[in-house]
Amino acid sequence: MPDTEAVYPTPEDPAGPFLYFAYGSNLDEARVRMHAPSARLVSIARLEGYRVAYSIESKRSWLGGVGDVVEEPGSEVWGALWLIDAADSRALDEQEGVFRDPPAYRRMTVTVTTPAGDAITCRSYQVVTPDPEGFLPSPAYKDTILRGARALGLPAAYLAGLEATPDNNRQGGAAH
Repeated sequence: MPDTEAVYPTPEDPAGPFLYFAYGSNLDEARVRMHAPSARLVSIARLEGYRVAYSIESKRSWLGGVGDVVEEPGSEVWGALWLIDAADSRALDEQEGVFRDPPAYRRMTVTVTTPAGDAITCRSYQVVTPDPEGFLPSPAYKDTILRGARALGLPAAYLAGLEATPDNNRQGGAAH
């Protein structure tokens, strides 16, 4: 097993590139590159002890629930591990609503596991004030996640769970 800490940057290094674990719309390469044009796929990865939830609502662009990770023992979230240049860090934070008042998401440091078994510490995002009832995603948001998940080759069982997620049947799409 390679020494991943020596190979990859750590999320605490503000001046260098960083690894970002995406589990929502940023699974889609075109989508993540809108705000982080330097994004390069490193691997798919799994976050243990969490599940995907739609615990915050996008009222202006997606018109429905958007992704969050919520702690849940025994669950797992699959996603993309992107290597991103430091110059794109602020734009990614802005996309995630880190600087809004009140903030939508906060940065979090997680350790994910690649299919090769490497444990990698990286940045991800989590909703600051999740709604426990949640919201259904719009078809456009769900389709963006599925497009990315299929292109990445996420595991079939995980993909089936995403496909089975009901949507709200509203016409929304990302404006930014």
